[in-house]
Amino acid sequence: MKKRPMPYWVSVIIIFILVVLLNALACIRVFCDFYADKVYGGISDFIGKTMDIFPFAVGEIIMYFYAIFVILSVVLAFMLLFFRKKEKYKIFVIKYLKSMLLFFLCTLLIYTLNWIIPYKSSILGDKKLGRDSYVRAYSIEELQTLRNYIVEMLNQTSYEVERDNEGHLIYRDYKTVNTELETSMKELSNKYTRLNGYYPKLKAAMCSSALEWMNIGGYTYPYTMEATYNSYVTKLYYPSLYAHEISHHHGYYRENEANFLSYLGCINSEDAFVRYSGYIDAFYYVDDAYFEALSKAFDDKKAWEIYKKQPKLSERVYTDEVEASREASERYEEDSHPMEKLDNTAKKAAEKGWDIQEEVTEGNYYDDVVGLMLYYYAGTLY
Repeated sequence: MKKRPMPYWVSVIIIFILVVLLNALACIRVFCDFYADKVYGGISDFIGKTMDIFPFAVGEIIMYFYAIFVILSVVLAFMLLFFRKKEKYKIFVIKYLKSMLLFFLCTLLIYTLNWIIPYKSSILGDKKLGRDSYVRAYSIEELQTLRNYIVEMLNQTSYEVERDNEGHLIYRDYKTVNTELETSMKELSNKYTRLNGYYPKLKAAMCSSALEWMNIGGYTYPYTMEATYNSYVTKLYYPSLYAHEISHHHGYYRENEANFLSYLGCINSEDAFVRYSGYIDAFYYVDDAYFEALSKAFDDKKAWEIYKKQPKLSERVYTDEVEASREASERYEEDSHPMEKLDNTAKKAAEKGWDIQEEVTEGNYYDDVVGLMLYYYAGTLY
């Protein structure tokens, strides 16, 4: 009598085949576009609404347990060297490792559906916008025009934001910011269609201390479609961060795209504080790109001379940033950080991680938002 395959191995084989097949299909742009535009939104909305029931980030909890289970797998497998003759222990370890294999495959399947395929879809969902469109050789003059425009808008907005009697910036509470950005970003959905979906809560990360040491503002968990933020970021940066992470939730997983949509969402808000955050965040990317372009075209002295002639940020803007950083530092100091002795280790790991991420993303990194901004303003500013 022919022996039937065990249900466990049937499940493993089916999930493995699905993972391989979906990753193969992810190499086909048409498939990724269809999936991101027609399928992904329903998945992200359903999971996002479900996860909003919980006040904490379920994805973060899963991450911790996953790390513990992986470490335990190594320990249990190692202990087999000493207890290989113990039949009950051997059976336990085999069952445990089989469970981990199935869990790993399920995780990989979810990651493929919720991150890999949307990531490989057309840039910003625009099938006519290939990467070559926004990385063309923009002139230094065009980059200078964009840079100076951001400076002008930033200085202007610094007079529009609400301040107290002493001139200090009044921060918007996070709930107001979320509401304002949900409105302005949904208005962008006519062009960036995936934005027209459910907007989940942005949850404070339990590991905010570690995120602070690693200079990470927030993180989106593809497994649970939850967006988290480092609770020690400056309140001035929070609007840009919210818009960035919420763009990831809606399937725009490339960092340059998320930064670009964050910029548009912020500057199109009716709230001056939100606009202010958007211009500040964008300024440093554009300013760095401009100075880098000058440095490549001229010697250091000439590049600095040209740069110094350009409009500068007002003292008011600098003061707002300094005060926002001080307020965030005070919040950090008020809390206890029992693992703070590991901060240098975390920083070193983060530096290596940032370098690897920049290499892997190949032109879709955070600072590549400048290319999208240049493309966006072409025909308007220059």
